[in-house]
Amino acid sequence: MALSAFLLGATQSNSGKTTLSMALMAALRKKGRVVQPYKVGPDYIDPMYHREATGRWSRNLDSFMLPAPTIRYLFHKNCRGADVAVVEGVMGLFDGKSGFSKEGSTAHIAEILNLPVILIVNGNGMSLSAAALVNGFKDFSKTTKIGGVILNQVKTESGYRFLKEIIESQCHLPVFGYLPKDPAFALNDRHLGLYCSGEVENLREKLDLLADAVLAHIDLDGLLSACRFEIRRVAPPSVPRPLDGKVRIGVARDAAFNFYYQDSLELLGELGAEIVPFSPLKDDALPDVDGFYLGGGYPELNLDALSDNVSFRADLKKALENGMVCYAECGGFIYLGRSMTYEGHRRELTGFFPFDFAMTDRLQRFGYMEAAIRLGTPFTPEKGLSIRGHEFHYTKRVDSEEYPHVYDVTKERRTAKVTWEEGYVKNNTVGGYPHFHFYANPAAARNFLLSVKKQKEGR
Repeated sequence: MALSAFLLGATQSNSGKTTLSMALMAALRKKGRVVQPYKVGPDYIDPMYHREATGRWSRNLDSFMLPAPTIRYLFHKNCRGADVAVVEGVMGLFDGKSGFSKEGSTAHIAEILNLPVILIVNGNGMSLSAAALVNGFKDFSKTTKIGGVILNQVKTESGYRFLKEIIESQCHLPVFGYLPKDPAFALNDRHLGLYCSGEVENLREKLDLLADAVLAHIDLDGLLSACRFEIRRVAPPSVPRPLDGKVRIGVARDAAFNFYYQDSLELLGELGAEIVPFSPLKDDALPDVDGFYLGGGYPELNLDALSDNVSFRADLKKALENGMVCYAECGGFIYLGRSMTYEGHRRELTGFFPFDFAMTDRLQRFGYMEAAIRLGTPFTPEKGLSIRGHEFHYTKRVDSEEYPHVYDVTKERRTAKVTWEEGYVKNNTVGGYPHFHFYANPAAARNFLLSVKKQKEGR
């Protein structure tokens, strides 16, 4: 099946990738195209905007956490039924897990998938220098295919025509159009990135405005024609066999907990889980489930509501104390702690783990990591395993409890490896700051479900 597919890369961070990505997605949808969105790297918030723009779940493509064959499989699998695939890049085009390797970068994903890169260039305040910039990116890597340019932050049509002529004559690449400079297009951000899409009251109006701007100023037909792509049948990665029977996994999904990889949730489904969404913010009672998955998000911004839902957190603590299986990462892990302090305001939380947390004014951990998980957790009932993931958080533990760790974490730097201990287990609950992608090691996903099944049968 043929479709059009391209990757939106940029010269640097804060170049307008997310705004332009959702603008293109919304415009293509407005023209009646079915758009499948993707995001390069470990990002949870940009995919929320993609879903609003397209009506389809956005998928993360990460060449540190996932092997190349898995990336190809997930890309082709999720393209089915779509007319256009749009991949939003991360940071600058060649920026990856280190300053000396393309691993984890937008360019690396483009090479793995054989996709053309449409380079986003901020056209404000440049003339001939724009050509020098574009040629630098075009010539930097022979294995990265630059398919054309879209200009951003251009003030006038005449200014765009001037830059288009310069780039096309000097760089021999097509310029497909531009997004005008308009304060109405801006998206607000905070400590972990953009506001979540559900918090933007006028997002639908903004998407319509962006779509109209794209339809007026970008040659979509020319772009799609230049980026034809053939969907292939790609062999799936090796995954464990599904469970015999189903288990019901409660997944916390609300304003406080909404950081999940959709492919991870679907892998759990393929391995035998029925996903049951619930809300620690609003629900009065625990859902009828066999185990829990508490993802990351913004518990600090919903601290009062989480703490005030006393009966729910008490019931959850009791369920976990009685041995129900649970995996909690980052924000979900904090929720299982004793308390959290945010802006000088301390509130009680579930109290399952004897930990106190506080928000700080700087990142505590940031970037890719690999965790060797020791024997004796829901992920490792019979033997240890390793799984790749990432951390990104401003909070930290501020208590003095001595508590054993179950993750041996490694982060590679250019000249050395940095190691530390992370992760905690109590009863049948494992929690910690790292976020894992289950396709990084599908055995971890099946072991988790198997632990749920065994605990259920033993009740």
